[in-house]
Amino acid sequence: MKKIAIVTICLLLIGVGIAAAAPQQQQQTVPVNPTDGTFDGNVGYKRPGQNATIVGTIAGTYTMKNRGGRFNGDWATENYSGTLKGAFGRHLLIGRISMMINGTERSLPIIGFIGYRDSQFLGRFMSLIGPALYFWGTYT
Repeated sequence: MKKIAIVTICLLLIGVGIAAAAPQQQQQTVPVNPTDGTFDGNVGYKRPGQNATIVGTIAGTYTMKNRGGRFNGDWATENYSGTLKGAFGRHLLIGRISMMINGTERSLPIIGFIGYRDSQFLGRFMSLIGPALYFWGTYT
């Protein structure tokens, strides 16, 4: 019984020492953004040391929540156009793109990364079909 008590006290002291030495966590704050707004930008390829190759445009509206938001907009290229809907967080983007083909609506899921600050956003997304594209633009 004494051995169990001694081992328990030693483990308790080690645990208290580790907890006391652990760095304190600080609350991270998300910059205050408007609750609703609009965005517009471009979609294309970016290669290091070269200018971007723009293949399409995006535009729409967004609604901010606590740690991210939702977006709803339109996209267009030279030959095609459609809608895009989804949600974004601090660094992730998930959504769906849709377009009409021969009178039927086709849609694909998208997933990607996003970063935004100073009224500008930049990210990269991919889908089941096609290459992973960059997108960038401004929001208000």
